[in-house]
Amino acid sequence: MTDVEKNKLTEVKWLIVSVIFLSAFTGLGIGLLRDRGLDSSALLYIGVPVILALVFAFTTPASKSVLGTTLKGITFVILISGPLLQEGFICMIMAAPIFYIVGALVAWSFDYYRKKEQREDKPNKLNVLVIPALLLAISVEGTTNEFSFERNNVVEHTKVIDGSVVEVKDRLGVSRSLATPNSLFAKLFPRPDVINAEGLSIGDKHWAEISYFKWIYWNEKRGITQFKIIENQKKYIKLGAVSDSSYISSYLKWGDTEIFFEPLSDTRTKVTWRVSFKRKIDPAWYVQPLQRYAAGLMTEQLVLSLQ
Repeated sequence: MTDVEKNKLTEVKWLIVSVIFLSAFTGLGIGLLRDRGLDSSALLYIGVPVILALVFAFTTPASKSVLGTTLKGITFVILISGPLLQEGFICMIMAAPIFYIVGALVAWSFDYYRKKEQREDKPNKLNVLVIPALLLAISVEGTTNEFSFERNNVVEHTKVIDGSVVEVKDRLGVSRSLATPNSLFAKLFPRPDVINAEGLSIGDKHWAEISYFKWIYWNEKRGITQFKIIENQKKYIKLGAVSDSSYISSYLKWGDTEIFFEPLSDTRTKVTWRVSFKRKIDPAWYVQPLQRYAAGLMTEQLVLSLQ
C-alpha cells in the first residue's frame, strides 16, 4: 500500500469516527432540546449544524477543503441520525437543505480565511468567526415569544366546478376519496387520501384520513384530522378544527376552514377553499414557505374532490 493510499484510508477512518461521534452528539443535543421544549426552535435547524460545521472546520487538515469535508460529514450524520433518533424520511427531507446551507456557510468562511492567510502575513483571525456567530445569533428564533415571527398563515385555492351551488355543496357533505397528487413534494409529505363527512348541519363532523410512508415506500403511518361545521350559509361554509392525531400536528396546527361558493351559471360554480394554520417550528424564513406550499397543494386536492 502506497503512502497516498494509507493517507486516504486514514482520512476515511477519521471521517467515520468523527461522524459516529457527531451523530451521538446530535442525538444527545436533540434529546436535550426536546426535554426543554426547544426542538421546534431554530436551535435545532441552525444551531446544531453550526456546531457540526465548526467541529469539522477545526479538525480538517489545512491541505483539505473544509467545505467538502463538512458537506460529506453532514450527509453521513443525517443518514445515521435519522434511524438512531427514530425520525422519518420526512424529517430528513425537511432538515437536510438547511443543514447543508448552514454548514456550507460556516465551512466557506474557514476556506476563505485559509486562502487569505496564505496571501497575507497576519489576517484577523476573528473574522473567520463572524458568519458562525451571526448564525448562532439567529438560531435563538422560536426559543421565546420575543424571538418569534408571525406564525399564523392563510392559503386558498379557487377553481370553477361543474354544477350548481346546491349540487357542489351536496358533494361536500358526503364521504369521498382524494386523487393522488402529481407533485412529488405532495407525495412525500403527509396528505389526506379520504374525506369522511356526516353532513352539512351545524356540528356535523368532517374528518380526513392522513397517511404517509415514514421511509419513503414502507412503514406507513396514518392519523385523523377532524373538523366540524360551525357555520352554513347559502354560499358559505365554515369548519372549525377539533383534533389532529396525524403527523402534521407535529409541525403545524390547523385553524378554521372556509369555503366560498360563487354561482357563475346554473351549471357552474366558482369554489374558493381557504384554510388557516399556525406554524409550530422555526426558522420562519425556511419553514413557512414549505408549509404554505404543502398546504396549498392539499387545498387544491380538496377543491378537486368536489368535481
